[in-house]
Amino acid sequence: MAQREFLPNPRYQIKLLVVFTLSAALILLGIGLFSWLIGIDEPQAGMTVFTIVGSVLGVVWVIALLLSFPYFRSMRFEIQEDEVIVHVGIFTHSVKHVPYRTVTNITVKRDIFDRWFFNLGTLNIQTAGMSGQKGAEESLVGLENVQEVYELVVTELRRFRGAMTPTAAQEELPTNGSAALLEEVRAIRQLIEQNEA
Repeated sequence: MAQREFLPNPRYQIKLLVVFTLSAALILLGIGLFSWLIGIDEPQAGMTVFTIVGSVLGVVWVIALLLSFPYFRSMRFEIQEDEVIVHVGIFTHSVKHVPYRTVTNITVKRDIFDRWFFNLGTLNIQTAGMSGQKGAEESLVGLENVQEVYELVVTELRRFRGAMTPTAAQEELPTNGSAALLEEVRAIRQLIEQNEA
């Protein structure tokens, strides 16, 4: 099989923006409630807390939105014959290799945003190195055709593991070499028996 490359769907970037905005709104609501409780006794202190924390949250939200664009453009996933490669990163670009020999589990995840609004999915690949820990070694996020990518990885994984089974290794041994070795052992045995007699 030739190398196949997948990119996250542009709707994934919109999902990132929505999730960042909803998270910021919920945090701001919590800060507002906290500030209101403080403001019952001291209105000035409540307003000061809300202004300072809200401003910091606003700056963090704007930075997160701005960084989501280059982060989205940096993501690329490669499915190869013997491994999955994940490219991602803004400031430090990382290339992570997940060899099929270490894969223990593959799952498809589609949260409520993925199913109802964006029609996307995530392929999580767990490895032996991550056993006992929560989460996946690598996640291929924002895939519109997540089921197709899942089937492709599972097919390659089965093909790779099928080539590594002991029966396949035994079939590759030349039968004439085994027969010659057996014949030589028999000849040695006959010589030993003749010398003993």
